[in-house]
Amino acid sequence: MSANDIATVVNQTITQYLSESGEQQKKRPCSGKSFTFRSPAITVTGAYCVSQLGDTLLELGATHVLLVADKLVHQLGLVSGCEQSITLAGIGLTLFTEVEGEPDTVIINQGIKVLKQSKADFVVGIGGGSALDAAKGMAVMIDHQGPLADLKIGGIASRKVGLGCIPTTAGTGSETTDITVIQDLEYGIKVPVKGPALVPDFALLDPVLMLGVPDHVTAATGIDTLTHAIEAYVSRETNPLSKAYAYHAIETVIKSLPVAVGCGDDLDMRYEMSIAAYKAGIAFSNAGLGLTHAIAHQIGAQYHIPHGVANAILLPYVMAFNALTCEKGYAELAVAMGIKVESMTQRESCNAVIQMVRSLVQDLGLPNSLTVYNINTGDLPQLAERAMLDICLIGNPRQVTATQIVVLLNRVLANDFPEGYC
Repeated sequence: MSANDIATVVNQTITQYLSESGEQQKKRPCSGKSFTFRSPAITVTGAYCVSQLGDTLLELGATHVLLVADKLVHQLGLVSGCEQSITLAGIGLTLFTEVEGEPDTVIINQGIKVLKQSKADFVVGIGGGSALDAAKGMAVMIDHQGPLADLKIGGIASRKVGLGCIPTTAGTGSETTDITVIQDLEYGIKVPVKGPALVPDFALLDPVLMLGVPDHVTAATGIDTLTHAIEAYVSRETNPLSKAYAYHAIETVIKSLPVAVGCGDDLDMRYEMSIAAYKAGIAFSNAGLGLTHAIAHQIGAQYHIPHGVANAILLPYVMAFNALTCEKGYAELAVAMGIKVESMTQRESCNAVIQMVRSLVQDLGLPNSLTVYNINTGDLPQLAERAMLDICLIGNPRQVTATQIVVLLNRVLANDFPEGYC
């Protein structure tokens, strides 16, 4: 067969495919194996790599940077290395250090005003997930007019300014993801803003910036990383690349998180956790999450429970619930967690993984029940209904009803962990 003959066959096949309906296309071989995968164009890692920030920005064509930071991170002096690197590179710099707590429409609008006044062509966020989400929101919403709620999921495909993220905790994965969550104070809701433009142009992972993170924060953010990876691994939207990232993130968390919590000045473990958070972020950004996050968002917002803590409490219960449909997926994670599976059945491996997660949460000193947060049982139906509307539920491997969520939350409140699948 000549090259021209091959080209003719290929073109005819593509033309035929494009002329078919969506249902016809789905029936074609490999039609269910296509996916889109996104990640930062540049990733800089290693101890003291913050010194490379200026060079990275020059490589990306930046001339003036708006540096967005948590107020506490700035007060602790963790931003100074970034400032020095940017200045030494001859790049203009404007600081915005007003981020406190989760970003909302007020702080985003304040940042956008400063961004416009400074005429910066690049936004860099440094800090925890809140600072990174705020920076991402400013970068993509500078040209948006009207209520935040008008933005549709997946509707922001481009931005006019550059975007970079430098995490100071190993947990949220915001430095890799295509989503930010902004509280709309006018309407009293959290709005997930999602789209290709939310993926940063670069991520810089410097474990030195994480050395001062308290042990309880290290534990909570680390379990957030684990939750991202586990939910992404068994998500309905998972794909071969996201599964690979998720698997290796889980492997790292199990080995490194206990040491990072117990010995916070271990730079190697801080480095390992920064990479794990990055991998888990890429995994869930491309595969989605599940029921743990769908519920955690609701109870966290209403009862001011730290996100990582909410995930730590919920994750084992949700895994026991989801195991009905993803026993094989959980069982595959046993080796990543260091569990000896030679004589185990698939179900036994699955149960061992769930118990491993529950034991890790307890070992790290995180709560395993919602009892300490004085949850009003009368709120459970409303919390369940809100969880049913959460975007994260799309990826959950098992179909769920609001009634089932209420039952699950009652179990968590009673610290009634199921003997088997529920």
